Amino acid sequence: MSTSRPCCPVRGFRSACCVSELLRNTKYTVRNTSSASAVSLFRSTFHELRRSMSTDDASDDFPASKLERSGLFAKTGLKVGKNYAQYLMDRATGAEEEARKRELNAQNARDLFEEFTRLRGTALKLAQSMSMDTGLLPDEFMEVMAEAQYSVPPMNKALVRKRIRDGLGRFPELLFDDFEPEAMAAASLGQVHRARLDDGRDVAVKVQYPNVRETIESDLSVARTLFERLIQGDGVDAHFEEVKARLQEETDYLNEAQNIDHFADQYDGEKLVVPRPVPDRTAETVLTMTHVDGQHLDAFLDADPSPGERDRFGQLLWDFLHEQVAGNARTLHADTHPGNFLFRDDGRLGVIDFGCVKTFPQQFRDDMLRLFRARMAGDEDQITDLLYTLDILHDGLPAETQEELRHFFDEYGSLIVEPYRQSSFDFGDPAFRDRLQDCFEQASHLRAATGSPHFIFLNKALVGLLNLLTRLEARVDTTESLSLLNESLEGLGCAAVER
Repeated sequence: MSTSRPCCPVRGFRSACCVSELLRNTKYTVRNTSSASAVSLFRSTFHELRRSMSTDDASDDFPASKLERSGLFAKTGLKVGKNYAQYLMDRATGAEEEARKRELNAQNARDLFEEFTRLRGTALKLAQSMSMDTGLLPDEFMEVMAEAQYSVPPMNKALVRKRIRDGLGRFPELLFDDFEPEAMAAASLGQVHRARLDDGRDVAVKVQYPNVRETIESDLSVARTLFERLIQGDGVDAHFEEVKARLQEETDYLNEAQNIDHFADQYDGEKLVVPRPVPDRTAETVLTMTHVDGQHLDAFLDADPSPGERDRFGQLLWDFLHEQVAGNARTLHADTHPGNFLFRDDGRLGVIDFGCVKTFPQQFRDDMLRLFRARMAGDEDQITDLLYTLDILHDGLPAETQEELRHFFDEYGSLIVEPYRQSSFDFGDPAFRDRLQDCFEQASHLRAATGSPHFIFLNKALVGLLNLLTRLEARVDTTESLSLLNESLEGLGCAAVER
């Protein structure tokens, strides 16, 4: 059984709610630098951010003002140059150089893991993003940072009580029949505690870390200034605004409660388990919802599931995405990383964390369906027209860049539609995984910032799904999903797609 992780085929289109993924979606390039210098950049940056925050008790000392955080970023910029200069001076040659680089990568990864997990917030969002992707940073880094999805130091008990009182007006012992002060999970923006209501229902209580929401705009503003020289193209501002909007939504737990209700109404049942929010125990920074049990992906795979079990859960994941775009639906659970799905003993898939939900404009949704049909039909003229409509190609780009983008999107598009060409598709196929790797290698050389900002979260969902399915090595039936897409196409007056 293969244990290798799939690569991300689209650096420019697998983005999460954080600066890292904004940079990916604007196809930035760190000019004249190596992967080791990129590690040095991230290490230096987050070392400074870590020092700015009380890491022992996660107190309110996290710097919230733009001035404070701008100063830290500026200081980091000076250290980046020093770190990279030292790396260049110490360079060796041949096998010795490769061994030294691997050793450096591994040590940097261990240090970064500690720093990311203590920083939380946007920093940990970055770590989670990179743990699902490859190509920008070395394999040693990716393997260590993958742990950041689950291993986060929690707030202490006193701060948890304070955060709940600040959000709900009373301490947890007055709100719940039972409340476990030790967090059962801690993530990038908040941590989760088990509790029980007076009516006997088991619930999960998500408590947001201090100052997370207040620092979003200042962090993005500073990052925009810091990285503007590394980004090419005219779409930077629009991409920043899109990421900021999703981050603001994700840190509003009242908004997430509405999302949970929507998805529970639509999907909770025989195949999927979705929690329900508890309105009178929910506020902007505290979210109480019914408890959903199950194993995360790593634990599920460690238990050596049968091929049938892998296929079943792979099918549920595949169908879930397609049901979200069926008919005239435009709302998508866009955070398809492994920590947001639970593999249950009863065969159902638990779906959790509904902070990052994207509602697409009708025109964008319709154009993407038309692009899917054109790819399946091999209609090159319509593909070209739609790439211009979606602003992936435009007349302001040099001819060489236009050709580079078209070549990449031809390969990416063919990968996306390949599963639909067969009634049953094996995501464990090594040849398919190799093509993903090749596609990513192409993406790493892209230079232009193009495409609608709505691509950010569509492709975050798509590539996250590919990650899950290839790790499961699942075989899925695509008959029903193709039928759902054809129904949507017929609603646009388009002919049905044939395999």
